[in-house]
Amino acid sequence: MNWTPENYYFTKLNKNELSELIHFYLVTTKEHYKLASYSEEDYMSDFESLIAEDYTFFDCSIYYVLRSKLDHSIQASIRITFWDKETSLPIQKLFFITTESLLIPNVANFWHIGRFVISGKIIGNRINILKKMLFDAFYAPYKLGNGLVIAECDRKVVNTLRKLEIESYQLADPIIYLYSETLPIYIKSEWLEAFVEKNKYSQFSKDNNMDIQKFVEMSDQMLLYQKKKK
Repeated sequence: MNWTPENYYFTKLNKNELSELIHFYLVTTKEHYKLASYSEEDYMSDFESLIAEDYTFFDCSIYYVLRSKLDHSIQASIRITFWDKETSLPIQKLFFITTESLLIPNVANFWHIGRFVISGKIIGNRINILKKMLFDAFYAPYKLGNGLVIAECDRKVVNTLRKLEIESYQLADPIIYLYSETLPIYIKSEWLEAFVEKNKYSQFSKDNNMDIQKFVEMSDQMLLYQKKKK
């Protein structure tokens, strides 16, 4: 990586830090949408729902976070999950999309992306932070190939992805989820080529290849599990 964001550093989340992440995610959402009526009951309901989801996916995921050098608080996050094709995804619950509709024939690797948020308190380097976090999350799906990245995504984020030359396919009509217009989308791994290749010289680090190895091991374990089931 050829640049260092002033006053921040990139790292990965540990499982015992999930509560901190969900709190950051909800508080940042509240601040972004100026939710004056967001009650403690609303917060607790959302918190319990999201953290249960993250505990389910954690072992098959990598969470990339940006922390402040001053107090080490989370200032941005994104999660990439290698999907086992059995665990129910948020997109299925929210949009009533069946597993069969997501399992496109001849696709080997399925992914889910979530928890993508950047604090509004960050003024400088926002575009570089955004590109770095997307690069880290998309690098493994692109390099492993023959894959599909599934997401429930804010419309503004979908538009931002398009500006970064990342196309997506919309699976159903949008809904209002966590106070924003949310679309169910998927991105084929080959659609990531322009973005990854364009940014690899500025955003790549040796950890990206180490992360790929983790996902390869997950894939091997899933294949072994599926063979045993048969």
